[in-house]
Amino acid sequence: MDEFTFVKLLKQIFTQEGFLAKREIGVGYGVADLVLIKNTAINSNNCSIRKNHKQYTPLLNEKYFQTLKVLPDENDQDKSLPFSLIAKQTNFSESYLRYTILKKLERHGYVKKDGNKKYFKVNGWLPIANEVIAIEAKLKDWKRGAIQANRYRAFANKVYLAIPKETERLVDKKFLKKINVGLIILDVEKNAKRTVIASKKFKPLDEYKHHLAAEYFWNKRELINFTQI
Repeated sequence: MDEFTFVKLLKQIFTQEGFLAKREIGVGYGVADLVLIKNTAINSNNCSIRKNHKQYTPLLNEKYFQTLKVLPDENDQDKSLPFSLIAKQTNFSESYLRYTILKKLERHGYVKKDGNKKYFKVNGWLPIANEVIAIEAKLKDWKRGAIQANRYRAFANKVYLAIPKETERLVDKKFLKKINVGLIILDVEKNAKRTVIASKKFKPLDEYKHHLAAEYFWNKRELINFTQI
C-alpha cells in the first residue's frame, strides 16, 4: 500500500465517524496529509451569521484575517478606519492592501466603506470552527512524521501521527507524549483504526493560520450547511 491509499482509507474512516476531512491542506510549515473538523466542533451560530451576510466565498489567505482583526465591526461604524491607518496597522504595502486585500473583502461582503471612505467589517462570525485537528501519515519513517506533525501546532488544536500497525513496535511513544503528538494506528486489513496516544488540546500558535485552515471547509457541502437560521 502506498501513502496515498493509506491516507484515503484513514479519511474514509474519520468521515464515517462524523468528521469533516480534507487531504493535503497547506497553511504554512508543510502540507498536512489530513485535516479534520468534528461536527460538534463547528460553531454553527457563527456560521449562521456569516451565511446571513452572504459571505460564501472562502478567505484562503491569512492576510485577510490580519486585516479584519484591525477593523471595527459594522456596529461601531463611528470607529471605522481610514485607509492609511489600516495600512500602518497591518504593515502591508498600500497597493497590495487596496487592490488585493480590501478589494476582495469588499466584493464578497466582508468589508464596507462609509461616506468618508473609511472601512469597517461586516463580521462577528469568527471562529467558524472551535477545533482543528491535523494528521501526518507515515508508512515507515515515524520520527520524521512526528516532527512534521509537531509543526502543525501552528494552526491546529490537536496533532497526530498516523502509521500502519506493522510500524507501531518501532515507535518511541514516550517521545510522542513529550512533544504532545498523538498516535493513530491503522489496521489496513481490518479497515479499522485505534488511538494509542491522544493529543492534548492546545491553542494554535498562529490564530490567522488556524482560521485559514477552517476556511478550506467553508463551502456549500460542508461548513455552510451547519447553521442555525
